[in-house]
Amino acid sequence: MYQETINELESVLGETISLLSSAEEAQFNAVPFEGSWTAAQTGIHLFKSESGMDKLFRTPAPIAERDPDENVEGLKQTLLDFSRKMEAPEFILPEDKHYNKEEVVLLLKELRPEIIEALQNTDLREVPPLPDWNPLKGYTKLELAHFMIYHTQRHNHQIENILKNVSAS
Repeated sequence: MYQETINELESVLGETISLLSSAEEAQFNAVPFEGSWTAAQTGIHLFKSESGMDKLFRTPAPIAERDPDENVEGLKQTLLDFSRKMEAPEFILPEDKHYNKEEVVLLLKELRPEIIEALQNTDLREVPPLPDWNPLKGYTKLELAHFMIYHTQRHNHQIENILKNVSAS
């Protein structure tokens, strides 16, 4: 029933890997304009935000007493509104430093199958435990998978724009 969602997530995570792999070394850490992240920093942000999600998906939890995709449309509208500037929480901000392209790509390549395998072996109607400060507390595993899809799509769009801007320089 939820295989389409899992396939979509696997696809967008693969797109991130392809985009970052396609960047030339000079583009990877180039700042396209003041206040922007580099392609490398965007990849690290995605890694930090996705890291540990496999463990969260594997954690047994109670089944939601509501439609498990109740919040999906709101997540989509918020995250895919590219005109909206968003601020990442400090714990998933990338460091301002030079990153090795192969290392960043490898981190994301290793994480992808762990997340997909965890999703394939869980009940996506469950509401996993998250700390009170986490803005995703109370979301089902299905909604968290959709959050990952839209968040990754948002940043794939950002990586595409970064690479276009640093290529034009």
